Amino acid sequence: MHISKLIIKGFRSYDPIGVDLNISESLAAFIGINSSGKSSAIDALRKLFGNSPYEKELVREDFHISPDEEAMDSKILCIEVSLNFEEDEEDAIAHYFSHMVIDVEGGKPYIRIRLEGNWTKSDLLESGVIESKLYFIKVAYGEDEEEESKVNCPNHLKSLIQIIYVPAIRNPSEQLRYSAGSIFHRVLRKIQWSEDFKDTFADKIEEINAMFEGINEFKTISKSINTFWKKFHNDKRYEEAELGFTSSDYEATLKKLEVSFDPSGLHRPYKVGDLGEGYRSIFYITLVCALLDVEEEIRKKSDETVTTGPLLTILALEEPENHIAPQLLGRVVNNLYKISEKQQSQVIISSHTPSIIKRVKPEAIYHFRVHPSLYKTIVSRVKLPKKSDEAYKYVKEAVHNYPEIYFAKLVVIGEGDSEEILFNKLSSAFNTNFDDNVITFAPLGHRFVNHIWRLLKQLDIPYITLLDLDIGREGGGWGRIKYAIDQLIVLGEDKNTLLETDGGILSDQDFLGMLEWSLKSEEDYKNIRKWCKFLTKYNLYYSKPLDLDLLLFNYFKQSYLGTIPTNGGPRIPDKETDTENFNLKVYTAVKATLKSEKAIGEFYSESQKEQMIYYNYLFLGRGKPSTHIQALASLDNEEILNNMPPLFKSIFNKILKILELPHEDN
Repeated sequence: MHISKLIIKGFRSYDPIGVDLNISESLAAFIGINSSGKSSAIDALRKLFGNSPYEKELVREDFHISPDEEAMDSKILCIEVSLNFEEDEEDAIAHYFSHMVIDVEGGKPYIRIRLEGNWTKSDLLESGVIESKLYFIKVAYGEDEEEESKVNCPNHLKSLIQIIYVPAIRNPSEQLRYSAGSIFHRVLRKIQWSEDFKDTFADKIEEINAMFEGINEFKTISKSINTFWKKFHNDKRYEEAELGFTSSDYEATLKKLEVSFDPSGLHRPYKVGDLGEGYRSIFYITLVCALLDVEEEIRKKSDETVTTGPLLTILALEEPENHIAPQLLGRVVNNLYKISEKQQSQVIISSHTPSIIKRVKPEAIYHFRVHPSLYKTIVSRVKLPKKSDEAYKYVKEAVHNYPEIYFAKLVVIGEGDSEEILFNKLSSAFNTNFDDNVITFAPLGHRFVNHIWRLLKQLDIPYITLLDLDIGREGGGWGRIKYAIDQLIVLGEDKNTLLETDGGILSDQDFLGMLEWSLKSEEDYKNIRKWCKFLTKYNLYYSKPLDLDLLLFNYFKQSYLGTIPTNGGPRIPDKETDTENFNLKVYTAVKATLKSEKAIGEFYSESQKEQMIYYNYLFLGRGKPSTHIQALASLDNEEILNNMPPLFKSIFNKILKILELPHEDN
């Protein structure tokens, strides 16, 4: 039995329209920046299935208030879950059979449990009057609900579903006390104390009492207490006062149980309180794992006709990364996955750090954010390409390697490391700190970038893309433009707007023919530049005519030449005295730069072709990242701003505009 859907309406940051979370994985991750609604979603489950009054009780603050809302006399909220069953869960099916519904004939049965809360203004109580009811909903989704569709959910059926909540701040010492509600109490309560054990326990307690009575000082203390006790009263019922351990109350002894760790390196065992924050946090999770494991073992050994524990345990863990070293997080997540694989367990974690998210399946991620003006929580699901698509593995790896995109206010997508180095440098020149403004750079390359666009659009995270135009390379030039337009159409942008020209809207046939459009003259270059400028409306920019590396070399030539060591660099024949070998050097450099034996660089000027000699040495021979780091490090912010290519000024102004920071209009 597992939760397959969670619906939240009118609860805290969730407005009356609410959200529907379809949960397909046994371990689900709620992610998002602080105060985006993750904890509220977990608390919604606690209101449904919590054990303590604090967890279950609704308060005035649980009811959603929109920013422009006027005073109201009443408000309602709704928290609902659907639970699916597997065929071999006979015990669970037997308990809930009469409350099951199906969507279609032959479909899998499920149950709907709903908590409805109603707040009413009161002249007598400042907090108002709150009523809540827990129901089974006896109709499938999509069917009309009548009042008869709601059937009260009795406590004995609700109690078969438990939630264990592990807060972000974890104190295992509290959970190691044998007191109601603690994890240790719940574990030890599973023990079935036999009569033989109780008798043996009583005998051992008597032995311990006899040992104490053999100590003279102990006898003196006991005699003194008794002497003064009798002086204060003459009630025969309480005549003798005995000092010792009670032989019948073995539970009192359980309250003294402690966990210690050996070897400790000390002259005494390590106690839980001696552990550092990280290990205390891990030990808290250890207790939870032990509880679930014990419950499963007892269930296996018990009579199958008797329900011995919860039919479903939901482990809700907030910020598992807290105080835990990164190298241990993998173990934590692996153990959580093992718990989630148990038939009667389900795990939900919340996090706002990439270190956890990169260890979770993208299919299990739910992205939480707050609408900037409506102040309501919106939840988005990551949708990957079909597994049969070549892009599936790429996008999955991109999400895994760059989980920071989930927490960004804006994502800058580039081709590779060169763009990342440049943008980090430019952020300083523009006084735009990427960390302060939650800007993430993702070097995700040109291939399959359309799927990254789709992902960010699903998450409603704005993005800017910088790609290479690659004129002269295979698929470059008009191929890059057509590819971008194709993908924008797939994303839902208006096709007619994208294909509108001075001569009218391009037909499908003419658009297909774009791949064959000429790029040999200055007029051709003006035409492709015009298309590049048009695509900036969609936050898509191109390094042109070739790529970012050649563009930066053109604008900061002396700085890049300054990275060449003394007596180093390419061996270039003299253009005047050794023309033939010089031309051969250029000819070879063009082919290497354009990555084709057939390339002749007909689009490029003679001076641009000559620059390709240095391009090969600086960026293909030595490695791009190291060259850019060295060259840009020699420039101060003023030099960068004074000589910056207009392309990057446009991009940063767009970044500032999206983030609503001071900027210049392009």
